[in-house]
Amino acid sequence: MRFRGMFRIFCVGMAIVLALSFSGAVSGAVKDNIIEDVPGFRFENIVYAWDKIILDVVNMTHDNGLFGGTMIFLDHRGRPTAKAVLLPKKVAGMSAERYTAHLVEGSGEAARRASRVIWDFGTR
Repeated sequence: MRFRGMFRIFCVGMAIVLALSFSGAVSGAVKDNIIEDVPGFRFENIVYAWDKIILDVVNMTHDNGLFGGTMIFLDHRGRPTAKAVLLPKKVAGMSAERYTAHLVEGSGEAARRASRVIWDFGTR
């Protein structure tokens, strides 16, 4: 019984921390899996590996779009712990595309432990 109570407190605390970390208006940030400043794109199924990160990018518009950019993972002090690059790839309208983001700094373990992510994506 005691473990469940502590687990609930931990979950509520983590929810508050996540809500506070995404409350600021940062260009290119992700809020509820939707990328701000890039209308129509969202993320699903993020998997952290040692040297890469695998994720699905969903294009919710009817138009095809080119999508690529950089993900910067930050620790609780705001210092970068890992950096991953997504090469540009065309995402068809109303479909999803699986991406493999290659880590250029840090590791997948460091990225998974990050408290905040700045997603700096460019679309064309």
